[in-house]
Amino acid sequence: MAFSQMSSKEKTIAAILLVVIVVALAGLGIFAAYLFTGEKPGKEAPEITVIPTTAVAAAPTITLVETPSLQEAAKTTPPPVSAQPIIVAKQASPSAGLPVLLVNQTLHAGHRYRLEISTADGSSVAVQGSWSQGATSSGGQIATPIEFFEGKTPHQIRLISPVADPVLWSLSVSAGVKEILSKPVVLVITLYDITGAE
Repeated sequence: MAFSQMSSKEKTIAAILLVVIVVALAGLGIFAAYLFTGEKPGKEAPEITVIPTTAVAAAPTITLVETPSLQEAAKTTPPPVSAQPIIVAKQASPSAGLPVLLVNQTLHAGHRYRLEISTADGSSVAVQGSWSQGATSSGGQIATPIEFFEGKTPHQIRLISPVADPVLWSLSVSAGVKEILSKPVVLVITLYDITGAE
């Protein structure tokens, strides 16, 4: 039955029932507040204190490394060939837990290289990241492949030129700890020239 079709006596009863329900709900709310706070009704509500907690880290993401620039690559000379691996470049992350970047490292035609991602303290952790090369061949072919990796430190990658006869060749690498909530470590990227050694 619609409210407009009710008699005045029925409307009065419905209004009284509505008021009783509202008062009962308000009383239940006050009673619940008393149970949870332990304060008597009518007293000032206690002040809420916000306690900072450690934030839960988001899922790890892989950040692409910018394709290396070839402009500076022609200006450097290759290291001499040696029977031992030669460290061409070494870069550590700025702080424990942060990713490490090696950007626009020049490589030379006829040389072979090995990339190694390790930790400063020698521990073994799961890592992930990306590396990209930029190369121009003597015939003018340009290649800029991007590769992704994941593994445990020390993680090694052998580099091969993306073109057969590179005139200009450079490399960029980004690596980070795969398990964000693990113990923070300083990651190190080392680039070796292994031309005469391996």
